[in-house]
Amino acid sequence: MKSSMNKLFSKSGPRYGILVGLVCLGLLANFYQPVAADSTSTPQTPSAVIKKIFPNGLTLLIKPNPANEVVVVNAFARMGALYETKENRGISKLMQRVLLKGTTTRNAQDIVYQTESVGASIDSGIDSFSSGSVSLKTTLNGLDTGLKVYLDVLLHPTFSAKEVAKEKEQMVQQLLAAKDQPTGAAFQNFLGLFYGDQQLGMPSEAIAKNVATITREDIMTWYHHIYTPANMVISVVGKVDPQQIETALQQSLGKRSQGEKPLPVTSSLPSRGSDRQLITTRDSQAIFLILGYPAPQSGDPDYPAMGVINYILGSDMGSRLFVELRDKKGLAYNVSTGYDIANYPSYFYAFMATAPANYPAAKDGILKEFARLTTEPVPEKELEVAKTALKGSYLMEHETNSAQGRFLGSYELMGLGLSL
Repeated sequence: MKSSMNKLFSKSGPRYGILVGLVCLGLLANFYQPVAADSTSTPQTPSAVIKKIFPNGLTLLIKPNPANEVVVVNAFARMGALYETKENRGISKLMQRVLLKGTTTRNAQDIVYQTESVGASIDSGIDSFSSGSVSLKTTLNGLDTGLKVYLDVLLHPTFSAKEVAKEKEQMVQQLLAAKDQPTGAAFQNFLGLFYGDQQLGMPSEAIAKNVATITREDIMTWYHHIYTPANMVISVVGKVDPQQIETALQQSLGKRSQGEKPLPVTSSLPSRGSDRQLITTRDSQAIFLILGYPAPQSGDPDYPAMGVINYILGSDMGSRLFVELRDKKGLAYNVSTGYDIANYPSYFYAFMATAPANYPAAKDGILKEFARLTTEPVPEKELEVAKTALKGSYLMEHETNSAQGRFLGSYELMGLGLSL
């Protein structure tokens, strides 16, 4: 484990760090070097999942689960900032907001009434910088009706000008208000430093300006780029007849033409360089500090190591940062770490909320704990606890049909397959 950590940090401390200190908002980011560690993932059981790829490129995953009467259908599609440009950043989220507002045969009220009347619900949204989804949750008795409405939403949205205007106004207001939340503003600053002059790091004010200019025609064009068979993965988990599900999909999405070519990825990891720092000030009784490093993206053989590092450093109240900086030294109101497992240039970060007087010591304390990983081997017991906890967490996260469906579909969309 020590040799792996030395790839991440030099012995003299973090390399190519981006330090962002501030009077009221602080951010720090550094650049990742690959590491290696034992995998902490518990495999799905491939034999329990039926995979079907239709001639038009649509991927269908079915996992029969007779344990309960709940059925969950998810449609995942590649979309979001990773595929947008600086000129249309925000269009995927706006499209997802308007998607459920009406089809060629149903208005928004019809969609809600017809699903709720059978105990079902349909939701849509953006899941990450690289994907969005539309989900149907229903009982077995409501599956036929719920699935018909669900497929209508996917296949025949109208994106009415009235609904587009309404959602645009609400989204712009929310984006402009985001900068007023200290934690959100700190993280937005971090993303701007990390991704540089790319759309993934655009501030909310710039995205709001884009959204204000997006038209119904823009959304319709974007929809035809996104909701194409080869760009989608459908997952179904529950007490279902696989043949019935396959037939329903074959007669609907399975008949859709291949359509537009998949959108190209428009972002990459910024070139490595010197430390970066950003300080912003505001009236506040606290300082918010984010320290981050580029990290392996999903599919990279090194990415499981980041899960272990994340657990050891800041996953819970027993982690190193929490114990050393909050419990022992009282330097933080809150401290934790996070790792964004994604199929795009990713990051690993530490977050701390602290009093202004404690900022220098708190920042140094975080850096010291990161550097410690390069000079002291992680004790075997601590390492085993971390791996065991991660395995247990993974299993518990798969307790519901909804969770299983999201793991199946999102992993498939990222190219990780069923054996993760």
